Amino acid sequence: MIHLLKPYNLCASDYNLKQDYFDHKSELHGIDHTYRVMVNTLIIGINENLISEARLAFFGAFIHDMSRKHDGICNQHGSDSAREKLPKFSSFFEKMGVNTLELSSIANAVKFHSKSNEINKSDKDFTITSILKDADALDRVRLGYGEPNEKYLRFPETKRYIYFAHQLLEATPDNGFKSFEETVQIAENLLNTNTYW
Repeated sequence: MIHLLKPYNLCASDYNLKQDYFDHKSELHGIDHTYRVMVNTLIIGINENLISEARLAFFGAFIHDMSRKHDGICNQHGSDSAREKLPKFSSFFEKMGVNTLELSSIANAVKFHSKSNEINKSDKDFTITSILKDADALDRVRLGYGEPNEKYLRFPETKRYIYFAHQLLEATPDNGFKSFEETVQIAENLLNTNTYW
């Protein structure tokens, strides 16, 4: 039985999002997308045995698209979210056990998640950033056939979850912003009825 939040000591009800957190009302990059990316960070962390790094990527996922101004290609919104949204949620993250150094790592991961260039492999935040980027890439299934492109995934095992990402998308369409608890429950049900682990 898979319980996604247990290894991270997280409570799903703490992470429900509101539309007014986002600068741009979007079905492509809004609440449902964000919930799926948050779930994907947890899955990658468990699968790769990178719980502490994935926990920080999870916090990054929470804010990663909040500063988007449009749904088009944009390399700037990660930096904007790190600069504008992280300060608004830093006290909340600290309440959840994130320290000052970890806030810096979250900022770095969020900043780089929207850049076309990769963060340097020697950077202390390379793994956190890679988890966030792969988690975000998995939800590219919503963009249609051929997405995500497997050759751009950072962890070889991430490609095992592309089918799961399709299933999660079908089960959580952008139609009314289910709570994060509901999204986690749907994800756990899918994971527990299929062989992913």
